[in-house]
Amino acid sequence: MATDAASLEAASLRRDPIVRATPFFYGWVMLGVAMITQYCTSPGQTYGVALFNKHIATSLATETFKAAHPGQEVVLTKQLIDAEIVTVTTAYLWGTILAAFPVPWIGALADRWGLRKTVTLVIVLFGLACMFMSQVEGPYALFVAFLAIRTLGQGSLTLLATNTADMWFQRKLGFANGIRNLSAPIAFGTFPVITIALISWFGWQQAYFALGVGVWAIMFPILIFVFRNHPEEVGQLPDGEKRSARKDSESESRGSFFMMPQLTLGEALTERSFWIVLSFMTMWAMIGTALMFMVVPYVESRGLSEEDAQVIFWTMAISMASCQFFGGILADYFKLNYLMVAGSVMLGIGVLVYLSIDSVWMAGAYGLTFGMAQGVAAAGSNSLLARYYGRAHLGKIKGFQMMSVVGGSAAGPFLMSQGKELLGSYDSVLWLFATMLFVQAVACFFATPPAAREEVADPSKYSHPQSTTHGTAPFTGTSSGDQPQPALQTAD
Repeated sequence: MATDAASLEAASLRRDPIVRATPFFYGWVMLGVAMITQYCTSPGQTYGVALFNKHIATSLATETFKAAHPGQEVVLTKQLIDAEIVTVTTAYLWGTILAAFPVPWIGALADRWGLRKTVTLVIVLFGLACMFMSQVEGPYALFVAFLAIRTLGQGSLTLLATNTADMWFQRKLGFANGIRNLSAPIAFGTFPVITIALISWFGWQQAYFALGVGVWAIMFPILIFVFRNHPEEVGQLPDGEKRSARKDSESESRGSFFMMPQLTLGEALTERSFWIVLSFMTMWAMIGTALMFMVVPYVESRGLSEEDAQVIFWTMAISMASCQFFGGILADYFKLNYLMVAGSVMLGIGVLVYLSIDSVWMAGAYGLTFGMAQGVAAAGSNSLLARYYGRAHLGKIKGFQMMSVVGGSAAGPFLMSQGKELLGSYDSVLWLFATMLFVQAVACFFATPPAAREEVADPSKYSHPQSTTHGTAPFTGTSSGDQPQPALQTAD
């Protein structure tokens, strides 16, 4: 225990001026950093890419016409543009599928290098990927661009943003994630407005280039001046817990909360809960991405216009924001698998409302319903991995999960579009989606925490004091790069 205390005291003395000048727990600053990082994934997210699809298809159709009719004035027909939309969708599908595979490597890199260095690398590459996206002129270049922005934006940067918050909170992780999750509805409600304005002012290619520059302009100053890997690096403890002189007899009872076993990826893979949560997250990604990626053609098939679809974005953003925040608070007091059960049922109901869209009012009702469902689902799932398996190997564990999530997000739009193509309507696929979610809800009842970490994973096992003086945390001892390895695995 003395080694841990000495390490923390040494880190405390090394604290830089920014941390020293912060009059409160630095984790709250890093929570804001995590939100900004999550927002900056938008150019690689479905709600961001979907705004460019028609413009990209038009550019591809123009190049196709020029190749087929050199020297003639370009005349674009609806059939030609529709054919290129299929090209865009196919490139997006395969780009997203292959984007899933590098994500676990990014998670492992974060465990080894530390989050700060890894986020910097991903931000540099993500900005370049957005700039490359602005230069595509054919299907193969488009595929490479989709592969890059989906790997770096949707996959890697999302993983690193969630890990950033997880490193700084433990008892209050649900509340912290409730706040962090607000970045998603904020992005959902504002990023399309920004993107549409950029496209109207500069065209879609210059707009994507500007988004890449914007990501750099926002993130580089944060990475240089503000970003810190974890609380132990600056002499603090998760949740802002205070160190105090303690008798040896008090060490075990007070320090055990932070010194619970830290499961490796291999150990997590042996847990039933891991596979249930993986199934839940993958299914949610698959269905949620399908509904959003196909939202414009779907509402048009139901007699609405593209402009009418905008009500879905706004209503979903509002309901998602409120439910994610309050759901995050609930995650500190209720069992996480119960929240996932509720989220899965609500997602299934949301799909049924999607099936019923026949007016702007019903489109708004879908946005409210599915937004609330995603808020509750996020409350249950976002805090789970850190609480069930610990922080020491969280990069690899989340990276493995994110690989499946990204793959699921690729399959959803493909299944929905193929269902329409083969069966003549979207209804059969949507009924299948709803049924899958209701079955998943039953499975979530059994996503209980590992016995070795039940004390920290189950909120009913501990109290919620206003101020506590707990012991130490897993990230102490000798550093390896920027990311210290756990010096102790259990309470002493």
